[in-house]
Amino acid sequence: MQAQTDNDESDSTNRKIPYTYAFVQCLLNKRITFEIEANKMIDKEIKSNAPSVSVGFASQQAVDLLICTLDIPFLCHVNANDCFIPMLTTDPYHKDSTKMVTACSAYYSETRNLLIFQFRSDILAHKRVEFVERLQEWIIGMKFQEVILLSTAWAPFRPDPETYINVDVYYMLSKEASKTDEDMRKLRMKKFNTKEMLPKEEQKLTGSGFTLELFKKLDDANVPLIVLIRYCDESMDNRSDAIAQFEALVAMQFERSEIPELRLPYTWER
Repeated sequence: MQAQTDNDESDSTNRKIPYTYAFVQCLLNKRITFEIEANKMIDKEIKSNAPSVSVGFASQQAVDLLICTLDIPFLCHVNANDCFIPMLTTDPYHKDSTKMVTACSAYYSETRNLLIFQFRSDILAHKRVEFVERLQEWIIGMKFQEVILLSTAWAPFRPDPETYINVDVYYMLSKEASKTDEDMRKLRMKKFNTKEMLPKEEQKLTGSGFTLELFKKLDDANVPLIVLIRYCDESMDNRSDAIAQFEALVAMQFERSEIPELRLPYTWER
């Protein structure tokens, strides 16, 4: 069990491996604290982005767009195979690369103060509660400046389509989030409220994976957290949903003029 990197990674990337190894230990061995040296590897005043494993995998595609467009460097493979369905595939961002990626990978940009986790397969059903608890412990321990979670939900369960037909992305804010409802309204996003969901007796975000569980745990722990939610179908092509979620994230997190032209992963051409 270890964090793995390719031999061609830069020295600066290799120096950060103990940090990710600490994350691996937290996930697999339920470690609540990190060694001091591990916490020094990456500046803790950073933001962390991650997708929930949810319907249509549009959030994973949106994260792919973020990594590809901003050219976020690969950090390491995260060995979390006891929680995820194991998988191995080719590098989705560089067509001629000989790299392989696993179910869970980390990407880090020092210049943008941004750490990204990409989850590429489903969480094992019997490991879901355990995974969320471990992830919560690690996030709280790292004291990120902010955590941004991308998620999707079943389109048939979205609020009244006649009322919200022009809403591309919904949002949820923790008590300590850096953005306000007014900030999000200016970005033309709609606040998610479980009481508006149908059917009313369920009161949940259907198809969103661990989104609500993690939100509640991090909100109770006073972690700055923003969740962006896109309603979509379990179809063969959710690229338009991914692009909408990516654009919402960019509008909220960056100056759009500073972001390069949208770069699609070459795998989208298949």
